Amino acid sequence: MSTRAAVASAVIAAVSAVASTVSAVYGVDASRDLGNAQRRDAAQAAISQYVVQMSELDRTGGSSRRNEIVTLATQVDSLIAQYGQSELHLSASTYRLTGLFLTLSTTDLELAEHMARESLKLSARMEPDGAGGSRMADPLEALQAHRVIADVAAQNLDFTKMNREYETALEITGSEGKRNRYIRTEARQFTRVYWALSAMMLVDDLGKPSAAQCDEVRRRADAARADFEALGKNPEIVRRANRIESNKCSTWIDLSALQKY
Repeated sequence: MSTRAAVASAVIAAVSAVASTVSAVYGVDASRDLGNAQRRDAAQAAISQYVVQMSELDRTGGSSRRNEIVTLATQVDSLIAQYGQSELHLSASTYRLTGLFLTLSTTDLELAEHMARESLKLSARMEPDGAGGSRMADPLEALQAHRVIADVAAQNLDFTKMNREYETALEITGSEGKRNRYIRTEARQFTRVYWALSAMMLVDDLGKPSAAQCDEVRRRADAARADFEALGKNPEIVRRANRIESNKCSTWIDLSALQKY
C-alpha cells in the first residue's frame, strides 16, 4: 500500500471512530431525554389521578377521610417539588382543587394556601387580549383561588384576611365579568354565599363572638340573601353549611334546612 493510501485509510478510520463516538453520545442523550420525558409524563398522570381521588374522598367521606386526602395532597406537592412547574405544566385548577379539598376536609391549611397561591400565579397573570389591552389569564380560576384562601383565613379565625380575599374575588367578577356571563353572575352569587357561610363558620369556631363580629356576620348574610334564593341548594353550598354547628349570630339563614340536600 502506498503512503498516500495508508494515510487516507488512517484518516477514514479516525473519522469513522469519531462518528461512532458522536453517535453513541447522542444515543445516550436521546435515551436519557426519553427516560426523563416518560418519568415526567408519569408524574403528570399521577398528579391528575391524585386530584381525582381527593375529589372522590371529599365527596363521599369528607373529614372522615382527612388523612387520606392529606396524604394524596402531600404526594402532589412532592412531585411538583421534584419536577417543577416548568416541566410539569400543571393547570391552575390542579393547584386550586388540591387546596380546595384540603380546606374542605382537612386541617392542613398551610399546604392548602400554598396550593391556592400557586394557582394564582398561573391564573391571575395578565396577558395580551388581542385588542391592544390586557386581561387576566383565567379570571374564574383566580377568583376561586381567592375563595380558597378566604376559607383558610376563616378557619384560622382571621376576619380581616377572609374579608380581603372575598373582596378581591368580587373585584374580579366586576373587572372580568364583562367577558364572561358566568363570572359576572353565578360566580358573584357563589362568592357572596360562600362569604356569608365562611363568616358564620368563623364565629362558630370562636366560641363567643363579639357584638361587632356578629354585626359583620349578619351584614354578610343579608348581602347574600338574594344569592341564596337564586342558587337554591346544591352540594357545594350544603357542603359548606354542614361545617357550621350553630347560628350564633342569629342570621336569617336556616342552617338546619340548608344542611340537608
